[in-house]
Amino acid sequence: MKGIIFRALEDLVVAQHGMQTWDSILDKVNLSDRYYLGPKSYPDEELFSIVTEIGSILNVELPVLIRSFGEYLFGYLAKSHADIVSQFQTFESLIEGIDGVIHKEVKKLYQEPNLPSILVTTIDDKTLKVIYDSPRKLCFCSEGLIYGAASHFGIQVDIEHPKCTHHGADVCELIVRKTA
Repeated sequence: MKGIIFRALEDLVVAQHGMQTWDSILDKVNLSDRYYLGPKSYPDEELFSIVTEIGSILNVELPVLIRSFGEYLFGYLAKSHADIVSQFQTFESLIEGIDGVIHKEVKKLYQEPNLPSILVTTIDDKTLKVIYDSPRKLCFCSEGLIYGAASHFGIQVDIEHPKCTHHGADVCELIVRKTA
């Protein structure tokens, strides 16, 4: 996992709960480093340990926590990489451009980014089907990223998650519907 993801998580925790909470979380988990550099890779297990500890401290279920982090992460990444996000004029074009444009740009910026596979199909003018495939099983983060993207474009969406790797499916299927 790239350091920028850890930095975004730190930023969120510190903004909402203070630096002392972040430090206490890091004290409780086994880490290779306490300071994360954006382009450097760190073990996925570290992120999962930190998120698990946050969930325990805040008494929040992991899917809810990871979804909330994903929503925050979109805004964090949109600020850090405004040049990439500005290529898209609509919510739909951004979602449809995840694999072909965004992930292509991420690969230019970071070595070995280990990105999920995202396949988007337009069902109708208000509905997209997103197939998320990754051994990391961070589909809840993807849901949050989609909510964050919708917010960025000033729209609201509902997401159904009829197939999920956490429940035995080979890939996750997200049905994204514009509601307003």
